[in-house]
Amino acid sequence: MTTALVITTYNAPLDLRCTLLSVARQTVMPDEIIIADDGSREPTREMIESFRPIFGDRLVHVWQPDEGFQLSRIRNRAIAAAKSDYIIMIDGDMILDRRFIAEHLRNARSGYYVAGLRSMLDPKVSDRLRNNEFRGPLTWYSAPMSLRLHSIHASWLTRFLVKHHGKSVRQLIGANMAFWRDDAIRANGFDESFTQWGEEEREFAIRLNNLGIRRRTMVFSGIQFHLYHPSRKDEESLARNGDRLRATLASGATRCERGIDQYL
Repeated sequence: MTTALVITTYNAPLDLRCTLLSVARQTVMPDEIIIADDGSREPTREMIESFRPIFGDRLVHVWQPDEGFQLSRIRNRAIAAAKSDYIIMIDGDMILDRRFIAEHLRNARSGYYVAGLRSMLDPKVSDRLRNNEFRGPLTWYSAPMSLRLHSIHASWLTRFLVKHHGKSVRQLIGANMAFWRDDAIRANGFDESFTQWGEEEREFAIRLNNLGIRRRTMVFSGIQFHLYHPSRKDEESLARNGDRLRATLASGATRCERGIDQYL
């Protein structure tokens, strides 16, 4: 099976650089590395091109004009551009454990999508990483005490403790999620009517559930660390998008109206 790593970004080249450096250290490389760029300016393009000697043709930059928050649209464009069977989706401010891709592949199953976890880094460690001043690997004690469980690596335990959540979409994050490309196309990808922050990944997951595709949540594998930034949480948009999510749940919809089909 072939794999595409889709990395979303918006005007954060230093963060994306940290992410791509961690991709370069993977024990198993993805077949495609697709940067899903929601309208970043020239410094991001230049930084991406600086990795061309490392990644070669597997590095793809999918860009769209900056028209506000259009995360669903750029994700759809990136998935449409992918040629691989399996999509692993992260954000461009994540630092991946070197076994991240390998462990996602190990936990891929037909009929399931995978939800992973993440640990937050504190501001000082994050700034040192952005400035290329951090020396030494990130480990479980790099994270705040409340999230250290999410950063403990013990892959030998994963096959015993991987959780099958069925239809649950609680605590699901698009920053560590994997699914089959064909399944995403069946659900028509991400709903582009979501033009404000929040709940777009969960609404997508509900449509996967409605298609009979179930969730597996990895524990002790697929470790990633989130570079600190101020919260983007918007309670008003979260409430509005929550209404859309609940409407999909109530209707049993398996496809959205404005989705990936327009790019295929």
